[in-house]
Amino acid sequence: MVLAGSSRYGVVCCQEKLVSSDSMETRAEKKNLEFSLQQRPLQVVLVSPQIPGNTGTTARTCAAVLAGLHLVKPLGFSIEDSKLKRAGLDYWKYIVVKVHESWPHFLDYFRQQEGEKRLIAYTKTGKCSYLDMSYKPGDWLVFGSETDGLAPEIHEECSTGVHAGGTVRIPMNDAFVRCLNLSVSVGIGVYEALRQLDRGRALGDIESERELPRMLEDAHASVDGFP
Repeated sequence: MVLAGSSRYGVVCCQEKLVSSDSMETRAEKKNLEFSLQQRPLQVVLVSPQIPGNTGTTARTCAAVLAGLHLVKPLGFSIEDSKLKRAGLDYWKYIVVKVHESWPHFLDYFRQQEGEKRLIAYTKTGKCSYLDMSYKPGDWLVFGSETDGLAPEIHEECSTGVHAGGTVRIPMNDAFVRCLNLSVSVGIGVYEALRQLDRGRALGDIESERELPRMLEDAHASVDGFP
């Protein structure tokens, strides 16, 4: 079931209660109602996230910055998890989420997307600081599991693949802390990318009455929304 409503700009958004990605009716409705993933300035990719609260908080950040969100299985929780929903609050209707069965499935999807694109991995072993990366529109920011990080093949794809953008690290003193919280890392990476891409323009201006309808062009029929 898809619930439709209006934003303060009069634009219809939608929220799915948990609908199978095989539902053609749901796909058609999402195609007509949701923001296109391709129109988003950035894409966030979480590979095998384990903690529902982190994913929900990340989804909330994606809603705030108009970023697409991709979840790569296996996930450490059910997408019906109450903690996931709670962390995302009532912002789920503004988030476009795509769930991928595995990293190879994600790569296949990624390679089919049109336009300029890069995969940028966030990892403790990154070659440069996230502050030294020059971000571009269409970048896909890849974050690993809270417990295992990113697998070697993902490091390789982001480092030497056809669409490699490189690996970056977030500086920290690891004498007492092993790593930063996943959702915190996403927020740091996303806002630095937007700082560079915004060029003095307020993010809120993207949702002006003239521009937002242009962002509502056809979304991919395969987009999954939840919860």
